[in-house]
Amino acid sequence: MINHTRSEDASCLKSRMGTYAAPVPDKALVNPPIGDDSKSHSKMGFNHPQLGTMLCPAKFLGEFNKDPAKKRIQAGSLKVTASLWPAYLYPGESPGKDFDPEDIIEGLFRGYLLTCIHLFVALRIMCC
Repeated sequence: MINHTRSEDASCLKSRMGTYAAPVPDKALVNPPIGDDSKSHSKMGFNHPQLGTMLCPAKFLGEFNKDPAKKRIQAGSLKVTASLWPAYLYPGESPGKDFDPEDIIEGLFRGYLLTCIHLFVALRIMCC
């Protein structure tokens, strides 16, 4: 029963990710849009301009936005591991903007995407 509920939550979240991933969804959604109708995932993850920035390790964000790290990550020569926290976990006007390389714990798990997902899950639980 619990696994079924989690699966339903995850499938509902997927269809709304384009809204949740946008920093200011009432002004602009993620572009290019994310939709359930896409059979191809070739434009997702690090290959998507906005999602790639969110997934990029926060410590490489400056380099990633200038492009060299983006190409290295996409080519597989720069390995992204679990020990490198992604930018979306940190607060800021854009993901990871407030990341402090001297204190990686500061602001961790305060990113707006986590707040949106937490709110979504909380509302789903309350409505059940």
